Amino acid sequence: MACVVAVGASLTYLARAIPFLVFAKRTGPLPAWVERFGAVASPVIIAALVVYSYTGLRWRTPWPYLAGVLTVAVHLWRRNPLVSILSGTALYMVLVAGCASAPTGTLEYSAAKPLIRVSNNGILFNGFFVEPKDVPVLLERHRIPKDAVIHILVDRDFNNTRALWVFQHNYLNRAGYSRSILVHERTTEARTVERRSEFRPPQQFHGNQGTR
Repeated sequence: MACVVAVGASLTYLARAIPFLVFAKRTGPLPAWVERFGAVASPVIIAALVVYSYTGLRWRTPWPYLAGVLTVAVHLWRRNPLVSILSGTALYMVLVAGCASAPTGTLEYSAAKPLIRVSNNGILFNGFFVEPKDVPVLLERHRIPKDAVIHILVDRDFNNTRALWVFQHNYLNRAGYSRSILVHERTTEARTVERRSEFRPPQQFHGNQGTR
């Protein structure tokens, strides 16, 4: 980790220092193309960051959008990037904290609105990324019965069946949530896991025996 931080800091410092090294001996004004690039680069970079951030919101929670609206409004009002960014960040953190501390036992869990979503970026519980070990804790915190059917929405491009099996077997099933349904985006099929004995890791085919 120390090496990663050192390399990252060095490259960041070098990137900041390159313009000063290139134009250190220049006494006159900067070239026109540099001035144009400086005027265009910042808006383009900010726009790319905004598009990248919002296109990754697969669960459609309103908190990031409200924070974004406040950030834009404050910036149009005050014309101060620091104030607008801090305002939007503060609102987002308040909304997230309020959602996390909401009364338990009020979550809706059904095939139409699965509580758990599995993607290549991680596991989402009620729209927020969490660690796999935290999912059973959150289910118990929201007083979801152990015999309830837990719907797990699997993203269309997710194909790590081993990781999905480990999540169901090592976390959900061992915590007592032995019934789960995988709802796939690419098909309408769902697989129900009823008993612990049904959790079997995927096996490869052997030769021409036709067995798994």
